[in-house]
Amino acid sequence: MRVRAPRPSICIALTLVALPCVATHASAQRGREATPEFTRQGLLIVNFAPRDGARMSLGRDAADEVRSRVGKLLDKREVDVIDGRDIEDQLVRGGFDADTTFSLPLIRMLGRYLRADEFVLGSVSNTPRGLRLSGEIVLIRDERLRQPLPDAVAPKLDSAAKLFAASIAAARTQMIPERRCENAMNAMSTDRAIAEARAAVARYPRSTIARTCLARSLLQAGAPATEVLSVARAVLAIDSMSWHATEVAAIALDSLKRGAEAATLWIRLAATDTADVDLALRVSEALFTDGNARRAEPFIVRVAAAHPDDIRLTRQTWRIAFANESWTRAIAAGETLLARDTVAQRDSAFVLRLATAYHSAGNPYRAIETLAHGVVTFPGDPRMYALYAQYIQAEADTVIPRGVARFPQSAELLALRSQRLRAKDDIAQSLDALKQAVALDSTLGHGQLTVAQLEMQLGRADSALVALHRAIATGEDSALVAQFALAKGNTLYGTASGTKTTQDFTLALQFLTFADSIRASAESRFLVGAAALGAAQSALVEATKASDKAEQCRLARVGADMVPLARAGLQAGQDAFSDEAKRSLGYLDQLDPYVGREIGAYCQ
Repeated sequence: MRVRAPRPSICIALTLVALPCVATHASAQRGREATPEFTRQGLLIVNFAPRDGARMSLGRDAADEVRSRVGKLLDKREVDVIDGRDIEDQLVRGGFDADTTFSLPLIRMLGRYLRADEFVLGSVSNTPRGLRLSGEIVLIRDERLRQPLPDAVAPKLDSAAKLFAASIAAARTQMIPERRCENAMNAMSTDRAIAEARAAVARYPRSTIARTCLARSLLQAGAPATEVLSVARAVLAIDSMSWHATEVAAIALDSLKRGAEAATLWIRLAATDTADVDLALRVSEALFTDGNARRAEPFIVRVAAAHPDDIRLTRQTWRIAFANESWTRAIAAGETLLARDTVAQRDSAFVLRLATAYHSAGNPYRAIETLAHGVVTFPGDPRMYALYAQYIQAEADTVIPRGVARFPQSAELLALRSQRLRAKDDIAQSLDALKQAVALDSTLGHGQLTVAQLEMQLGRADSALVALHRAIATGEDSALVAQFALAKGNTLYGTASGTKTTQDFTLALQFLTFADSIRASAESRFLVGAAALGAAQSALVEATKASDKAEQCRLARVGADMVPLARAGLQAGQDAFSDEAKRSLGYLDQLDPYVGREIGAYCQ
């Protein structure tokens, strides 16, 4: 905080004329006791802006009246109300009329000359009840810290000025603890900062400046987002245009995963200064990273159009448009980066994405051209080569083998090799290549699911089921895995219905049960019940034919174990498969006593 130069003391004046100056211990002690905690602040009250037909000179009169009364209400050791004659003198020297209505640039210039720390931005207007004085206190060190003041309405100017001056004095009661809050925040003493901010708000309940420090202290302390949001909204309830409260509320809403509300506040924040590119970048990043990429895109496009030479905005447009799959816009930004941005030119991932954008936009020739350039520029990048190979299907027979030889550890190239071999009905080698690819990259898209399909084609259903379990473990789409398992289980159930063997029904049941455990449905439940019923019937029939007593008992128990599973599944599928479920449940009712007799006969 800037330190104000003190006015010359009596001792200093005497020294200038070479006279001795002796200060007693008591007077020195009194001087120390009277020293204020903070440097005295300069309060600048400039001409009020006339509104609603008020005469121009009324703005100057209002400022003079308020200034004279504020000076009597404030502690002169804490606040120096800048004299109106000093203000007028600076205006005249600058070639302005004494009744000038002040703009912010003029206030800044005047505040710099007169060493102001705060200023009152006010207006005066005529109303049916008299004159209305409105305004706010603004801090020079951060003009976004503002304290709105209650309107003062009275029949005469002196009465309105008296009320308005009292409002200024009341609002300033928050300033000392608020400055303590700022100092504590700078010292990373968040508990003390919060306590001082709360004390400031207690002094002046309509506080916005101290509440802003409270909100930022809570944010710095890692307080719950709901508490931070509550304080920020209390500021916005008093000053809906508060810059700091808008920012803090947006951050808190993002933390609470309330992205739509946060996005509205971020965009409102950017609108406070459309010329601030750094602010626009920050807002677009907040929107993009917190789930509001769709709203970030039109915002960043507008800002980039207003500042076409700022390459940072082009980069951000590229990132957001690519994420949103807005290919035309992404390509336009990408081409600009490729021509002008040395960072992008050295980034192989950027070239890959630009080629992807061309391909997705239906321009395969530019995609291949871009990748061909990328393969030459980045000869050690297997991803570049993999995408290049994928896009040149006409040369796949030579491109893919050459790529595997060049990048034997590339999962993408091995996956492409598997595809080509599968297209040639070389299932065994296709499966081997795919297993190598999945071993190198377990996140390969539908890798384990494809392994399961190839295992089924080779007649290895048990291995296919193992692959399906791995697919779930590695995070593949559970809906696709369940659909695949259900379809294969249904096929196996059809086979078992023909062979009538317990082994075939049990295999079908394993697939169907697995599918049902991932994504339960009426169809999966019914098929589980039907397969279990088939297994029960087959096991009981096979038990009667077995020659070994232990085998007879085992099969009888298998049949018994399948009955409750069959009943549960069939009952769960009754609504969707009414006739079949009813018929099958009838079979179960007939089977129940038979199961008991076989258990008794074979398992004594």
